[in-house]
Amino acid sequence: MWKTCLVLLILLLSALAGLDSSSPARAQSSSSLASTFAPVLHFTSGERFFPTSVDYLIGASALKQRLVNGSSTLVNPGPTPSNLGTYNSTDYFLDNKLGTRDAIANDYSSKVGSLGYFTYVHVANGTASTVIQYWLFYAYNNGPLNDHEGDLEVVELFLDSSGSPQHALYSQHGAGENAGWNDVEKSDTHPVVYVAQGSHANYFRPYQGKIGVENDVVQNSGPTINPANLKLVLLGEKGSHTSDQSWLDFPGRWGYVGTDQEIVLGRAGPLGPVFNQGGTRWSQPQSYLSSTLGVDGNYFILAFLAAYLVIIIAAYLAVRGAWKVVGIARLHRKGGLLFGKFLKSRGLIGLLFGAVAIVITVVALFLPWYSISASSQSGPLAQHGSVTLLSIDGIHGVQVNLFTGAGGDSTSGFTTLFLLQIPFAIFLAVGTALLALDIIGVKNGRRLGSKFILGAISSLLPFILIFVFINQLPSFLPLASGLLPGTNIPPQLDSLVRAVAGNPVSGSASQQFDVVGTTMVNWGYGLGAYLFLFAALVRIIGGFVIRTAPVSSKAVFLSSAPPPPIPLQGQTPSKNVAVSVIDMPTTNKLSKPLGPMIDQ
Repeated sequence: MWKTCLVLLILLLSALAGLDSSSPARAQSSSSLASTFAPVLHFTSGERFFPTSVDYLIGASALKQRLVNGSSTLVNPGPTPSNLGTYNSTDYFLDNKLGTRDAIANDYSSKVGSLGYFTYVHVANGTASTVIQYWLFYAYNNGPLNDHEGDLEVVELFLDSSGSPQHALYSQHGAGENAGWNDVEKSDTHPVVYVAQGSHANYFRPYQGKIGVENDVVQNSGPTINPANLKLVLLGEKGSHTSDQSWLDFPGRWGYVGTDQEIVLGRAGPLGPVFNQGGTRWSQPQSYLSSTLGVDGNYFILAFLAAYLVIIIAAYLAVRGAWKVVGIARLHRKGGLLFGKFLKSRGLIGLLFGAVAIVITVVALFLPWYSISASSQSGPLAQHGSVTLLSIDGIHGVQVNLFTGAGGDSTSGFTTLFLLQIPFAIFLAVGTALLALDIIGVKNGRRLGSKFILGAISSLLPFILIFVFINQLPSFLPLASGLLPGTNIPPQLDSLVRAVAGNPVSGSASQQFDVVGTTMVNWGYGLGAYLFLFAALVRIIGGFVIRTAPVSSKAVFLSSAPPPPIPLQGQTPSKNVAVSVIDMPTTNKLSKPLGPMIDQ
């Protein structure tokens, strides 16, 4: 019996020893993975905040509780990483004691040298794959949108069973983009990340950020944090971690929350890693990966074109302008410029029509081309009156109002939608300059008039594009839902969008929403669009007038003294005989025999 007990004791001790030895091995494996694939972070030159420690963030904050009426009460003036997780209500939030963005920035700037840079690493080992999450905490989010205390981003790598990376997922504004490992820019085994200024959204290329609502500033012009300078902190699991990681269990927000209205306007701090995005990013990373936007080489080409669209178009127009200037210079050397005579014909009247059209067009650039506005009759936004939701004009392109300014009214929170920040005013100025060169180098009135007419028709393109864009708004709803995983489009919003798309010219409709209450939406073309139509009509009239101007490079303008006739053999030139240039033979059959006769 005692032998049996001894054997069982030995087996039990062996099992315990095996458990003890496997835990350090697994920890070492996670540590090695975290170090091997730690990201390279490129920032812009204007960045004020960098990945910091949770100790700094928690130490700079007071713990408060949000009340039903939107106000708050102080719970703990000095929470710590070890006790924060004991506050398990979603109504709790951390509120930075310094209050303002500049005060927080100045405090962080004075301490960043001693703090260093941190990333908190969560390694999720599955049966067939491993996911490595690099969580990055920032003291403040001061991007184009969602200005608020605290910010949390993450870079994720998805490894197969052999430990080889297959995908990378970079967070962006509550969502993210994923790319295959072959499409990820790398430094050895480390993924390269381009961090947007202020918003800290993560991108795969330095020229990204223009395709999206945020319209981020992404460059490789500022500090770079290499893996060697990034302090890696391995995280445990929710409810199973070291005592100093109690903050993992904190379900509240890492930043000021405030009223319902401020939550609607996107001014609340983020949720922690375990609770971020409803917890799916932490607990179901593979499922979350499939819900994000996949990008590849073709997408990066589109992003490049979007980033440098204006430069590309400007270069093309500059080449066209230079070619026209060269043509004018050649005509001038040959004495073939007809501009002066063109101004003495009906062409001048056509040019006056064109000048009037240009003035009208310039005025139209500064007026609304299209707008969608809304007014809430109840709820937290009712006090703002009519609020512009979408605006299109010639200076800013297409903009949407995400209510991120001080008050969330129609003059704040505007951001360019996707890559539609098109400076129509610049294109108009360049187009006008090219047309002026065509006028100076005019060779044919009909041809110049046709250019006027075609230019007028092409100036209607924005009007047509707006109609098509508004008509296709329902097709953007799935994209909007995809950019925000876990977010469903409310049926009321879907109904409103379809009402707008069904009659893009103008209209109104109302819907009842849970937070903002009964909302009336009005939409339609603005005065600027109709002035564009009128300017185009004026230019077309001017074009037809120019087409009738009797100017052609083939015409021969005679001087007051006609050239003397060519004497025939045996004849003396007469002073009283003049031969019209029109009557002179110009064929080779006549010119060849005349040469020898004159020589005689």
